[in-house]
Amino acid sequence: MGFMETLLGDKLKKAANLSESLAWLEAFDQALMNNIIKWIQEDQLQQGIDEDGDIIGLYSDFTESLNPEKIAGTPYTLDDTGDFYRSMYVVVLKDSIVIEADPIKGNDNLFFKYGDGIIGLTEESMGKLQEEIRKKYIQFVKNALEID
Repeated sequence: MGFMETLLGDKLKKAANLSESLAWLEAFDQALMNNIIKWIQEDQLQQGIDEDGDIIGLYSDFTESLNPEKIAGTPYTLDDTGDFYRSMYVVVLKDSIVIEADPIKGNDNLFFKYGDGIIGLTEESMGKLQEEIRKKYIQFVKNALEID
């Protein structure tokens, strides 16, 4: 019996067939994509910040007089009707992701008004994403090599 017919040889054959692209694509299951959207909406936009951690804008006294739920001096959350939040989704490409949303709100385009960064990931959110991908890559390799 040759080395490649041993248990270790079998694992080496399986390791040779590992694909980083496949690991990447499998990492982005629905749960992870939902988490990405959740991080943007809850951890960022509800705090009024964009991908750089900058405040998107602050409500004015006039805005508060029109809508008492929007307290002057508090940050924009971009969640007036919920349409913008509901429109968000993640597109997984071979080696990257794209976060999309419908920015049209009435006569305004939120991306033109506040920048594309309103749906980008902050450093903190990017750290969460990296940790989740790391865990999923490890599980992918364990599954491919049939390691418990």
